[in-house]
Amino acid sequence: MVAPTLARFTATVSAKGTLYAASHDDSGMTELVLLEPNQILDVVNDPDPASGNRYTIQVWKNMKDTGKRLYSSAMSPASAGRIAIGPIDISPGKLQFKVMQTAGTAADYSFVVKFLKDVV
Repeated sequence: MVAPTLARFTATVSAKGTLYAASHDDSGMTELVLLEPNQILDVVNDPDPASGNRYTIQVWKNMKDTGKRLYSSAMSPASAGRIAIGPIDISPGKLQFKVMQTAGTAADYSFVVKFLKDVV
C-alpha cells in the first residue's frame, strides 16, 4: 500500500482578480510532472488567510483549466465544518495550481495538498 504524501504550494499575489501560478515550496517549480496516475485527496490552507482575504484555487492539467475550483473559505484546518475536496483523479502529465485572490488585501497564499502517491 502506498502512503499519502503532502506538498505545500505558495502563490505570490500582488493584485486581486489576477491568476498566479503557485509554486511547490520544496522544488520551486510551478508545474509537477506526474509520471503515473495519482489522486488529490485533500487541500487545506497553511496558514489560514488573514480575516477577509479569500482565494480560489484552479486545478490545471497540461496547460488547460480542468474546471476544478477550490475555495479558501472552505479549507480551514481549524474548522470542524471544513469541506474535504477529494478524491480527484489525476492522469499522468503536467499539473499546476493557479490562485486568484477574490477578496481582501492582496497577500501571498499557501496551501497543502494531500496526494495519494508521492509527487516529487
